Amino acid sequence: MANPNDLSSLPQADQDAIGETLIALLTGFRERDAEKLVGIYTSDADWVNAFGSVKKGGDEIVEYLRGLFSDDNFNAGTVKNPPETSMKVLTPDVVLVSAHLQVEGQKLVGGGEIEMRDNHSLRVCTANPTGLGLSPRRCTTTPTVSRAMRGIEGHS
Repeated sequence: MANPNDLSSLPQADQDAIGETLIALLTGFRERDAEKLVGIYTSDADWVNAFGSVKKGGDEIVEYLRGLFSDDNFNAGTVKNPPETSMKVLTPDVVLVSAHLQVEGQKLVGGGEIEMRDNHSLRVCTANPTGLGLSPRRCTTTPTVSRAMRGIEGHS
């Protein structure tokens, strides 16, 4: 019997929907293409970065990312390794996704560079009744806090 907190405890269609959503999120960031993130964040999503930028709802988050993805300082950074992720099923309709990645060489607006930035994020995926056609559910990123910690002492 599968552990009820393990992703394998969900129907295959739900596992696929979560995977598709996370791949779209990763692809949007990797390609710096905010259009790929439309529909990924729900209307009640909360987004906070390490620099204190707070955004509410999918539209505001994606609009912010359009600007971020066109910023030369942000684009100077490169991902060191693929993200490390873990998932925990809280209920059949709610899955937590924790991710960590490292970014090298991101520049700062006032000059200078973040040599190595540790980016930790926590996302909540919930079932969405509008579906993908494969299942009556679709994983979307919902209220959460995403923080990119700069490797400052005391932050993990």
